[in-house]
Amino acid sequence: MSDKDPKWPDGVDAAERVRHVALTRTEPRNAGWIAEEATVSRDTAVKYLERMVDQGDLAAVETNEGRSYKPDSVTQFLREVRQLAEAHTVDELTQELNAIADEIDEWKDTYEVDSLAELRQSIGRDDLSGDERRERLEIVDEWEYNIEIRESIQLAISLQSSLTTLGTEPFSGDSTTLPQEG
Repeated sequence: MSDKDPKWPDGVDAAERVRHVALTRTEPRNAGWIAEEATVSRDTAVKYLERMVDQGDLAAVETNEGRSYKPDSVTQFLREVRQLAEAHTVDELTQELNAIADEIDEWKDTYEVDSLAELRQSIGRDDLSGDERRERLEIVDEWEYNIEIRESIQLAISLQSSLTTLGTEPFSGDSTTLPQEG
């Protein structure tokens, strides 16, 4: 077990430990690594990891270390949409969409561009200093994040609207989430 391992609380079984370790990684990890972090045998880790792949929670990929596991991006995205819809009202989500649009408009004005692609292209200008290029690269990252979260927010609003239209009581289930870790 590595120095970074969490101290597992009493009552957290092997399946929960494997699930937590596997779902909080941003890079694919092999079963041996996950087993060590979850303090279980490799065979136990493989059993639970393969079950999670079958359920759509994880994707199995081939890496230099062999078969590795990472959170399934579609499942993660849909969970994010649900969490947004559960945690915020339509008005709050709409206000956040407006704030994102305002921030993008501000970047367009500040950097005299009409799109994210133009901002990316501007990084190669000869008249920019290294600091100005780095600043623009940071804005590119923020702009990309805004585009991703904007899509999630729009779908969360749509989800709330659809559930209301269907007369379904939204979000009566448990939607426990785990923090992301590298």
